[in-house]
Amino acid sequence: MSNPRYALRSAAFAAAYLAAFLAAAATPFSPLPPLVVGAVWLTAQTGHVRRRFDVIMLATAAAVAATLEGAGLLLSATVAVWAVVPALIFAMLLERRLPGYWLGHGDRFRRPRAALGALAGAAALAAGAGVVVTGVIDTAFDPVTVMVHLVRDTVVLTLVTLAVRAVRRSRAPRRSGLTVVR
Repeated sequence: MSNPRYALRSAAFAAAYLAAFLAAAATPFSPLPPLVVGAVWLTAQTGHVRRRFDVIMLATAAAVAATLEGAGLLLSATVAVWAVVPALIFAMLLERRLPGYWLGHGDRFRRPRAALGALAGAAALAAGAGVVVTGVIDTAFDPVTVMVHLVRDTVVLTLVTLAVRAVRRSRAPRRSGLTVVR
């Protein structure tokens, strides 16, 4: 990927993350949580060497969004950690447990149920990490709200990953069936 294309793609992800963060602050149960946007961002950029730049840009976007919401410097840095840790956990687990899954390939020797279980496990661990960091940041949280966020983040992250994978697989050229040569 060329540098200008990488910069445009990263800017688009940063704008999407900023919009998701501000929408989540306005509505308590946003259908697209910022954790999912951050995880998709880092997972989509997995094949490129510049992951450290993506982590820095995600942290910066989260800190800017928190500052726009009225947070101070220390709270903005804490929100940046809250944004980066679950997204990075999901991207690294998906890359490690299901290599090539995001790109829509690597299924020849992979059982579908095992792959779905690994994907759901990675999403649950990322959502759990987000809940743990939220518990560290905000000690006066409601357990019911925490469980709703945990389930919502896990389900949405799994569904978004499956949707992106389905789109990538539909665009990929298909192998033809076996033919008999006489």
